Amino acid sequence: MMITAIAVLVSCGQENLLQENETVQQTPITFNLIANHPGATKAVKTGWEAGDAIFVFFDNVAAPKHLKMAYDGSAWACAEYDGATQIDGALGLTNGKKGTMRAVYLPFGSDATVSASENSFVFSPIYYAYYLTATLDYTVTNGMVSGAFDMSIPEGYVQFFIEDASATDGAYTLGTDAVIPVGVASIAADGTITETSDKSYVDDMPGYAYSGGYLFSGKLNSDYHSYKMEGFQTSTAETVEANAYYFAKTKTDNSRSDYFVTGKTLSSHSAVKLPANNSDLWQNVGSGVTVEIGVIETHTYNTIVLNKWNTCNVGASIPEELGTLCTFSAANNQDGTPPTNVQIQEITNQCNWTWLTLHGHQGVVVSSTINSGFIFLPAEYDKAGWYWSSSSGPSSTGEIFANLLYFNNEGYRNSASTSGLNTRHAVRVIMPQEP
Repeated sequence: MMITAIAVLVSCGQENLLQENETVQQTPITFNLIANHPGATKAVKTGWEAGDAIFVFFDNVAAPKHLKMAYDGSAWACAEYDGATQIDGALGLTNGKKGTMRAVYLPFGSDATVSASENSFVFSPIYYAYYLTATLDYTVTNGMVSGAFDMSIPEGYVQFFIEDASATDGAYTLGTDAVIPVGVASIAADGTITETSDKSYVDDMPGYAYSGGYLFSGKLNSDYHSYKMEGFQTSTAETVEANAYYFAKTKTDNSRSDYFVTGKTLSSHSAVKLPANNSDLWQNVGSGVTVEIGVIETHTYNTIVLNKWNTCNVGASIPEELGTLCTFSAANNQDGTPPTNVQIQEITNQCNWTWLTLHGHQGVVVSSTINSGFIFLPAEYDKAGWYWSSSSGPSSTGEIFANLLYFNNEGYRNSASTSGLNTRHAVRVIMPQEP
């Protein structure tokens, strides 16, 4: 009899076991999550808008499973995803489970998808723009995950806005050596964010259409600096570090316009409004384009003339290209001629000179003190610049010499070249306007 009782007990226990194809029916988890926008960033975009989305990653949920918070203009709705597919219960959370969540907001990447690369979460496509992020501890309590993310923009990011009523995504890029385009590359299982490293300061920031204009953003280049060179230098010069930035705005058809500003400082979380697309502060750049830089030439009849300098060197189509190196004879056989010594002295005495880099090429920006004109003179081999003037004459020994505009990162001067007129140097032609 005792043996029979034991057999009955075993049989009852087996009846309570799961059948091979049965699954546990988990209670659905609800998410009561909100996010606080960091209004202190002074960004052009200062709050949540309908269509915004925040991606949430859990340190104990394997990639590519994640949560997506979508904002409808008044509230957040949460949905669980396994990669690009929405699946209720994809995260597999149960009551009592604890961990840490990492929230990431991409201002122009609400439609991005998430995939797995080993244990990391990877966005596709990559958006080269600022982002907001926050972490938050969680515990699943009574089938609910609750909390508020305090979003913040990472250190070093800056933003630029250009008004344009007809703005469309990708129509413009913006370059400045002071800023590096950066995006989110991946998020590790522990929530650590890895930013992109495939671009440098010579690469342009993409422009995203927003609120009647373009929004560009990137991270400050810690190696960037410029030097303001005061006065006409004839010997070793004192240099003073200055706040100066050169911006190059390029359209999809490769047309370009440039803007130069001094006396401004970019710092982490800066939000800068650059001149609108139709502003005359942007200088059109291309072969044969000329610009007034405000050099004053006073004639005996007291008329002031603004000389027009080509925006690019002979043989170059954009300012940072050195162009063709010419002999003295070839330099004076161009459409337009090199400047006279008087004109060189005018720009050295009456304009500001700033040594900086433009798209990775070093040189000087010569900017007017009376209007918004400027030119960029690239240095040879990023070391120094030698530019022919149109003047020549005999030395005291009868040897023919030619005058040069010479500069490096310490100063500039008008010098005489006795090394021979066949030496090859850069040429920037000038087209004086008759009164």
